[in-house]
Amino acid sequence: MNILMLTSEFAPATGGIGTYAREIAFAASQLGARVTVIAPDYAADSTAEDRALPFRLVRFHGGLHSMKNLPAKILLAHSKVRIEDFDIIHAADWPFFIPLALARHRTQARLLMTVHGTEINETQTPLKRAAIRAAGVFGPRTEVAANSRFTRELFRERFAIDEERVNAIPLGVSEFWFKPRGRRKDVRKAYGIDQDKIVMVTVARLTRRKGHHLTLAALERLPRELRQRITWLVIGPKGESDYVAEMREMVEKSDCEIHLLGSLTNEQIRDIYGASDFFCLTGVPDPSGRVEGFGLVYLEAGAGGLPSVATAIGGVPDAVLADETGLLVEPNVEAVAQAIVEMVDDSDTRSILAAGASSHARALSWERCAAETYGLSRPEDRIAAVIESLNASRAQPVMPIGH
Repeated sequence: MNILMLTSEFAPATGGIGTYAREIAFAASQLGARVTVIAPDYAADSTAEDRALPFRLVRFHGGLHSMKNLPAKILLAHSKVRIEDFDIIHAADWPFFIPLALARHRTQARLLMTVHGTEINETQTPLKRAAIRAAGVFGPRTEVAANSRFTRELFRERFAIDEERVNAIPLGVSEFWFKPRGRRKDVRKAYGIDQDKIVMVTVARLTRRKGHHLTLAALERLPRELRQRITWLVIGPKGESDYVAEMREMVEKSDCEIHLLGSLTNEQIRDIYGASDFFCLTGVPDPSGRVEGFGLVYLEAGAGGLPSVATAIGGVPDAVLADETGLLVEPNVEAVAQAIVEMVDDSDTRSILAAGASSHARALSWERCAAETYGLSRPEDRIAAVIESLNASRAQPVMPIGH
């Protein structure tokens, strides 16, 4: 199978779409597909890193998307779709939806577009909707992959498209997060954490919709003796400046033990997962229209052996299975506080949910995601098919000789 992917985000830029594009391209290559990725260069030379990838990466001049880049992307898609005989052409994010639709007459390949959540609301302005209609973006040849059941239903509410052409395909988690971590005792010592503390960790950009303020309010609602048993590690880059300032002030006034660690490498985060007891990310509804389309970080924490306390918003219920991989609650202070109490007080609950979280993360691999997205077969699928065929043949009745 020959696949062309068009994406407006890729490494070295960080973010969910860049992770998706890289991981699904990598997984498809491992499954035997020939993959070409077209991605921005961010005005940097990444030739050495790009050559080490198991797929072909072609960079175009550009950075993070803005609408003024659309004409250039239209020309780019128009020139790239016919460079080879592709079986699938995949627009990995919405900035390439219109460019791919306008180039569809130049190829007989399957046309695939992935929706991640927030962009569905962002494309509801009259101008963008008119452009989408005029380009025939979601015409009869277009297939849509949504990253969760929530995203699929949100998309179907906003756009008229046949149900069978919209599939919910949950994201995957990289094998990286399952790899060995630093010794729990050593990692805690490095970050100045007492060995007897219950460590709760959050990994998310410090922005209002991620709900750090809700988690803090829930912690402060707990009895003082229980609060003092908890250390909260907050990892992630800064978001809105006013919210960051507000959170810092709240942390300074709180008597909870909170470490604002800022941005860390994935290796450092993986070590911290091994030194922690549970993950907590309590996102809240965002009136601006931004949504949590899935919640990949919950899977990464699960791969690190951590159950989650999470709020049931957006696509999070696909990433955190209620009472199987974590505690899924409504986004209010009382519910989050009760979930934290249960995690802290009941080590058996933590252990059971941790096992479920690890199993769920293992099941949602990127190879599974790539196979479902592109129609590729995995080795385990082929083995299962052979076993099923053998069992079917053995079940056939044996005809007596002479008949």
